[in-house]
Amino acid sequence: MGFARRLADSLAGVRPDFPGRLGFAAWDLRERVPVLSGADREVHPASTIKVLVMISALRGVHGGLFTLDDQVPVPAERAGGSGVLHELSGVDRLALGDLITLMIVISDNAATNAVIDAVGFPAIARCAAELGCTATRVERRLMDVRAPGRNTTSARDQARILDRLATARALPPDLTAHALRVLSRQQVRDRLPALLPAGVRCWNKTGEIAHSRHDVALIGDHRPRAVVAVLVDELADERAAHRLACDRIADLGLRVFHALG
Repeated sequence: MGFARRLADSLAGVRPDFPGRLGFAAWDLRERVPVLSGADREVHPASTIKVLVMISALRGVHGGLFTLDDQVPVPAERAGGSGVLHELSGVDRLALGDLITLMIVISDNAATNAVIDAVGFPAIARCAAELGCTATRVERRLMDVRAPGRNTTSARDQARILDRLATARALPPDLTAHALRVLSRQQVRDRLPALLPAGVRCWNKTGEIAHSRHDVALIGDHRPRAVVAVLVDELADERAAHRLACDRIADLGLRVFHALG
């Protein structure tokens, strides 16, 4: 019995009572048989979109448009929310590699906007299309609610992005290794990685806005073996639902791991 059957059986026996609306996509990177639930529903990506932005920037590095050491201006008008750059008004530029690290490891929104400005929306759109995304758009900077356009994604698209990264179809091997190292240093570990046994590795990126809690990840040992994306939105009670949603997402991460056999 393969990964998909084991995971589907596990989920059928539990049917987690999520406090919001669930989008779920997972598959074994070798068997490639997906387990899906609400996987194509378009939702706000929150900070999960930062993985796509990182890959887009690293594609620019591969193409010779810039290097990881290039100094990139940090917008004077800093996005609030997660991160530290909005507290550091004296920092007006940073190396692209450092901005990518801040963007992923502590989910810094101002760093993300600096990377978006450097890469450009058209390049991010091309990257999304080339990675097979059908519901993912990045049309405005983070926290910029006054700007036109919208940012959207789906659980299937988020799984596709990480799949392409893990299998070195998004980037060449050296930049793939770099991206995975950055993801492995993610500091928010209260969702998909939270219940994994010692020694199990998880390369993840969370996302969080009002009434939504997300996490997308690769799970494995010395290498990624499975991809999983969990996007939960329409949380009715923001404060009470946060812990419950995170606990349910953590349970799904453990079930994905056990399904690897």
